[in-house]
Amino acid sequence: MDGLDPYIACLAGSFALYLLLRRGPLVMKLVGALLGLGTMGWLVVICSEVVPGEVDPARNVLFLVFATIAISAAVRMITHSRPVYAALYFVMVVMSSAGLFLLMEAEFMAFALIIVYAGAILITYMFVLMLAQQASEAEQIDEAPLYDRFAREPGAAVIVGLILAGTIVTASTTGLGQLPPPVDAATVNTANGALLEQLPNQYRDAVLAADPDLVWPPEGADSVPPIQWDADGPYVHVEGRDVRIDEEFMPSNTQHVGWSLVASFPASLEVAGVILLLAMFGAVVLARRQAEHSEDELRVDAGLKPVHTIEDEEGGA
Repeated sequence: MDGLDPYIACLAGSFALYLLLRRGPLVMKLVGALLGLGTMGWLVVICSEVVPGEVDPARNVLFLVFATIAISAAVRMITHSRPVYAALYFVMVVMSSAGLFLLMEAEFMAFALIIVYAGAILITYMFVLMLAQQASEAEQIDEAPLYDRFAREPGAAVIVGLILAGTIVTASTTGLGQLPPPVDAATVNTANGALLEQLPNQYRDAVLAADPDLVWPPEGADSVPPIQWDADGPYVHVEGRDVRIDEEFMPSNTQHVGWSLVASFPASLEVAGVILLLAMFGAVVLARRQAEHSEDELRVDAGLKPVHTIEDEEGGA
């Protein structure tokens, strides 16, 4: 693979995006779409040559599906002329990105991405869009503001995106050789055993599933016995014998992340909760309608007598 191939692909993709963003005939937009699809295929070939090791074919197919949906929806999000549809394409970007996280076995990141962006943040966007000027009908697109129908500075936006893409490509193609070696199995087993010992209910279920006749926790023990590992897997020494623990009871990645958030980063977790709560309050404030009160109602609320009475209104009638 030539070292300039990734950068040429990024340049071609940026030019395709520029054709889609700028004002022009439909033919130029079709050329930009075809050029963008070709660039995506080229980048897939480049990435397959850079990533070392063998990849599961099924996982590779899912990666291509989610990546294609994410990139296509992202392009459509910034090129669509109607803000509401752009927000829906943003949801597709979030969902497909969550699928990519699932392929990397990062379940917590996938569901956090959906909850935060496709949930709280998108709801706030939708309330803002409801207050924006919209066309009376779908066919009357000319009624929408000009800044919603066309990109104001497509060239500047593409240049910024090209710089970001070049940075990502450089980190992806030159940084793989500098990554630290994978964590060995002994370190992973030690971390799993330490976390399982801190989850008493799951630890008890794991031991009783292996030997239901055991008394848990062990009588007379100040603390639960530690989990040990050998060639056959995890086991715990209790009541003078070794009890094997099934691998399915070992903590998952999501449990490790959740325990780290609660035990090591409680302040950050609370701050994130406060930010999401403020976002919800902001959405409620943006969506609420101002109730119009008459002059007499305002005077009554202030503790004053109304200017007009029912008798005056009937007499005037």
